[in-house]
Order: sequence, then structure tokens, then C-alpha cells
Amino acid sequence: MHTRLAIIILHYKNYQETIACVNSALKQKGGSYEIVVVDNGSGDGSYEILTEHFKKVPHVTIKRLKKNLGFARGNNAGIRYARAQFSAKNCFICNSDVVFEDTLFEELLAACKKGVGVISPAVYDADKKPQPFSVNIKSPYKTILFTLLYILYKSLPEEMRKKLFLQFIKLLYLVLKKGIKGIYRLRTYLKKHNFKVTHGREKGEAEKPYCMQGCAFLLTEEYFNYYRGLYPKTFLYGEELNITLYLKKAGLLAVAVPTSPVIHKGRQSSVMLTEKEGERRRLILSRQSLFNSLPLLFLSSKKISRFY
Repeated sequence: MHTRLAIIILHYKNYQETIACVNSALKQKGGSYEIVVVDNGSGDGSYEILTEHFKKVPHVTIKRLKKNLGFARGNNAGIRYARAQFSAKNCFICNSDVVFEDTLFEELLAACKKGVGVISPAVYDADKKPQPFSVNIKSPYKTILFTLLYILYKSLPEEMRKKLFLQFIKLLYLVLKKGIKGIYRLRTYLKKHNFKVTHGREKGEAEKPYCMQGCAFLLTEEYFNYYRGLYPKTFLYGEELNITLYLKKAGLLAVAVPTSPVIHKGRQSSVMLTEKEGERRRLILSRQSLFNSLPLLFLSSKKISRFY
């Protein structure tokens, strides 16, 4: 059995949202797509509910993981199954708390072209406001560096952070006080010698080469020419940044296209935490993901494919 597109839906506990997402995928025009729902170790009976609900529905497969493997490894289980069982050329990865209109997959497949590894649709929140991109960058290396510095800063005790912030303000004051004249001279020199000095983004300038949504994106056939799935050493957070690093090393792009709307309801499968608890948990997981991802900086696309 062969399919041009498989939809991978990572499920965790909230079966009502997953059912709505699957039903949305079943209404798609343009052909018979295979839907793979991966139960990421929910352990609450929702796997049995989903299995019973979709047992007579064609093109829907429910897979079960014994424990929660996180975002990347959970989706990789679905990708492996879809590629092995259905020879899926492209895989649409989405959270269980999204729904979409019936032309979305046609639009995404129409946008596939050489040199593009990831395609993101137009995503809106539950209030139908445009959702910011998870990643919209020129260089993953710079972003990783600044993310590392930020996480290290946020990991420091509060008193130490306050002292560092005050020192930064003092340094900024000295730069502004004594450095403006030097900066002006440097700009004048650069202009005189035909160096291009710009402010922000100019009209006609190409979009940033790594632009994607984390809740819904298409891994294209071009992507699978280099990689088998997502980087498996993270649990949660940082996956989009790792994907851009994958793309950079393979010479591919991540683009966003103006499709029919994808509605992302937001955090429907997450455990509810207080604001302070949530921030602390996000910091811990982000720090773990970032440090576990550092080996990618030193590996080529061929070695990444070989090891992961």
C-alpha cells in the first residue's frame, strides 16, 4: 500500500480533542490519506476509547506506546509506521488539539518543491487570531547560542539575575554615552566603502529561510531524502529548533504558506499547572532539550541520519 501523505497525530489523554482532529483529517479532499494516531502512554483508558471509536473507520490506525516518550520520539513512532506500512512520501505532524478545513492537505502538497524540507500552514488560535511562528530565523546557530545564554541566565538564582541585569544596564549606559560617536564613524566608513547598511527588513527582501509552526507542519519527501524522523534526544521543547538545524545541514528550507486556516486550541493535552510551576517545568525541560541537542552542532546530515 502506498500513500502520498500520512497524518501523524500524537495523542495524550484528551481523547475528545483527538477524535475531533481525526474527523477533521478524514474530511480532507484530494485522495485517500492514511491517519496514524499514536497514544503516547496515556494510561487512562483513552487508547481503548479511540480504538473502539475508530475500529470500523478505514484509513485510521491507532498505535500504542507503553510510556510517554515525549514529542519527538512519540511522533517518530508514527512516522516509522507510516513509512514502513504505507510507504508514505510526506508526513503531516500535528498536535491532537488542532482542526482544519477540508482543502488543507491539497494546499500543502501543492506547495511541495525541490529544496523545501518543511511546510507550515496558516495557524490561528482558538479566538481565530494568527498564531506567531514557533521559529522564524535566519540562522539556527545564532538562535541556539542566544537560547543557551537565556536559559543559563534564567537558571541562576533570582538575586544573581538582578545583579547581572543591573551590570548590563550600566554597561549599556556606558556604550550609549561613549560609543555613539564611534558607531556613527563606523557607519560612515562602511557607506563610503560601499558596504550595505540597512535598518530592519527591506522591501523585496527574501523571507527568513527557517519559518515554521510547531503544532502542525509537513515533513516533505525532500526531508526524508536525508532523515528518518525527528531528533530523538529531546522530550519536550526545542524540537522546531532542531528541525531547522537538520534543514541547515541538508541545504533545505522551512517555509510557511497561506493555506486555509488551522485552528490550534492550545495545550489541551497538557497537565494543568500553576503559572510558577509551569514556568519552572518549562525551564527544566528546555534546559534538558538544549543540552541534549548540542551534539547536533558537530554532526553532518549524513552522520545524523546514521546515528539517529
